Amino acid sequence: MMLAMMTACGSGAGDASTMEGGSSGGSSGGSSGGGSTGSTGEVVTGGDASSSGDGTESGGIEVDPRVADCLRINACEVDGGTPMGLQACMRHVLEVPWSWATVGPQQALLAAMACKLAAPDCVGVRACTPAVEGFAGACADAPGSDLCVGDTWVFCDELGAPTLAMDCAAAGEKCNRDIWAGCGVEPCKFGETEAQCDGDSLVECSPAGLMVRIDCPTQYNVVYVNGKDGEMVYSIAGETCGFDEQRNALGCVGTGDACDFFSQACDGAVLETCAGGKLGHRDCAAIDPPGQGCGFVQSGQFAGAAACGLLPSACDLGADESCVDGVLGYCNWGQPASLDCAAAGYGGCASAVQGDRTIAYCTQ
Repeated sequence: MMLAMMTACGSGAGDASTMEGGSSGGSSGGSSGGGSTGSTGEVVTGGDASSSGDGTESGGIEVDPRVADCLRINACEVDGGTPMGLQACMRHVLEVPWSWATVGPQQALLAAMACKLAAPDCVGVRACTPAVEGFAGACADAPGSDLCVGDTWVFCDELGAPTLAMDCAAAGEKCNRDIWAGCGVEPCKFGETEAQCDGDSLVECSPAGLMVRIDCPTQYNVVYVNGKDGEMVYSIAGETCGFDEQRNALGCVGTGDACDFFSQACDGAVLETCAGGKLGHRDCAAIDPPGQGCGFVQSGQFAGAAACGLLPSACDLGADESCVDGVLGYCNWGQPASLDCAAAGYGGCASAVQGDRTIAYCTQ
């Protein structure tokens, strides 16, 4: 999954999209509203080479905690799994704010990445995404859909072949299917179970028939509006949970002045959107990881939406990685970086071609 690249005033699948900064976004003008949907967009370009949190000792050298987690996950996947490379793993923190607007396989990839990050050992890491071959029989009867096989969430292509499997039980959850499938803990009836506000969080029943918690100050939703100039895509970045006049239900809403139609704009590093009938403001510069600004998605399912993202600099998270003489070469939040795998406690490094790019990772 890839996030979007930004220009000043984004489990590693999907095409890289881009973002460009500006002082104002699309405002009102559509004639009919569309439902919010889409798959996760991602910021692929790094900003300042800043780390978050305290460094982690790994094999005698200090490693950023996010990098250390991704080194561990990739090393575990070498034996019986599929390594994703360092940067695709690091992008997860940038994808999480889009999880409310994400559907389909991308949603399962988000859940699988969270499962791997929480796993205590390599057995747990690999358990999150079991081999798809074992679900061929189930998919033969369900082409083009997703389903639960026990507590495993499985996606099937149009020919009835399995393409992705996420073991909900490995994450301490169950698989459930209503409109579509998903992982969760508390079952509910989609369209019947009432949503609630818990502080700034919206708690609602998902189309999978599972209760989900949406952190309004950090999550995005999107809406597609058809107008005389074609389809417009607007982001919705609320601040708190409350009554959403635009969806006539509880939702993530702004706390600013009243607004009567979808709008989005960048005021320097501050993202301003019309969220539930009130303007919402999000300070991109204050969001972790550091180095973020406000801009506009340039490609992918969220193209045209305003959002926070890492500002471009010397490298981006969608670039090739390398392994030379046991040393990983990668992009560390916008600055080229290198890491000696042996010094970090690993046996060496390896590289592989994944799609149209080269990934690299440390090995046990």
